[in-house]
Amino acid sequence: MIASADISRPVGVPRLLSFAFILGAFALGTSENVIAGILPRLSEALDVPISDVGLLVTAYAGTAVILGPVLALMTARMPLRTLTIAAMTIYAGGTVLAAAAPTYPVLMVSRIITGSMHTPVLVAFMLTALRLSREGERGRTVGRITLGLGVATVIGVPVGNALSETLGWQWAFALIAALIGATLIIVVAAFPDDRSARGETGWRSLRVLTRAPVAGGVAMTALAGFGAMALLAFAVPFLTSTGIDDRAVAPLLLLHGAACLAGNVIGGKFADRGLGRALTLSLGSTGLALLVAGLIGGSVVGAVAGLALVGITYSSTFPPLNTWIATSAEGIAPDLALAVNSSAFNIGIAAAGWVGGAALAAGHRAAHLPYLGIGALMIAVVISLLLRHIRKAPAAYEADTALYQ
Repeated sequence: MIASADISRPVGVPRLLSFAFILGAFALGTSENVIAGILPRLSEALDVPISDVGLLVTAYAGTAVILGPVLALMTARMPLRTLTIAAMTIYAGGTVLAAAAPTYPVLMVSRIITGSMHTPVLVAFMLTALRLSREGERGRTVGRITLGLGVATVIGVPVGNALSETLGWQWAFALIAALIGATLIIVVAAFPDDRSARGETGWRSLRVLTRAPVAGGVAMTALAGFGAMALLAFAVPFLTSTGIDDRAVAPLLLLHGAACLAGNVIGGKFADRGLGRALTLSLGSTGLALLVAGLIGGSVVGAVAGLALVGITYSSTFPPLNTWIATSAEGIAPDLALAVNSSAFNIGIAAAGWVGGAALAAGHRAAHLPYLGIGALMIAVVISLLLRHIRKAPAAYEADTALYQ
């Protein structure tokens, strides 16, 4: 176990702990999205309509959105090591309950339990990684965690689907439980015992949300999520509307996933070279990618290329956005800021799903979906430029002023 004194002078995240962060994020990402890959099997096994099974996704995400900030307020005094072990233990228990669930209501309860712990675990991972990371490596450090979430979509969900088809849906959750258990073992062995205060606690910590860099960061996250997901949430109809065969969709989505992983890595590197510039560049590139996707998305090659382009640019926003939020809230309430940012991300996605669905229902072509999000990305770019021109650096990261210029 790393002593708390070691964190006063960051020497980098130990490899074993870094692996635990990636593995844990992969497990959480798989758990969050696995339902989408096993909908038919769950519907058949539990004898409930597919629409009701879909509510298991809503329950997880909704619980994370609502309880994430609340739990951040309640656990601000708890040492990160204690918080992480407790949250992961509860998450593991909820996942085991899911694997053994005999009925739909029990499975629903398990999704609420795991959804409630999703944000506390990821926030603890990010804050600890940032505290341990060397100067100039924060973006890449955060990028490794968001990379784990991305890999879950590309690999974890298809593997869960394969297990469900061959062995039964319970095995998908059994796999997740095993991944969480392995992460928990490493966390117990390698997570630093840092008991230093992370900032203010109680209601006073809410003032972090009035800080321009934090409020602006949260707004950029919601706007970027809405803008990009107005297309990405409807990737399948966007592709098939060009005449692509349904059987070709899965491999093309893997290609899109690979582009997303590459974008995440690129975003982390750019964030370490200049956080403010990385924000503006990644957000602006995503808006431009949406425009290009709208212009060329009417053809097979154009739809594939446009989807990959939006994937790589949008994923490049993850490391700089999360690093910006955490460092902007440093010394006040980084837990709460990251939790609210996570909720904003999910709200943006939900809004994109509603608007995109309404557009398709109104008869608009799937090829035109990218245009829905361009305005949101342009607003996000303007916010990033305004924040970069704030002359007086917030006291919480005054020493890092140059990083934000």
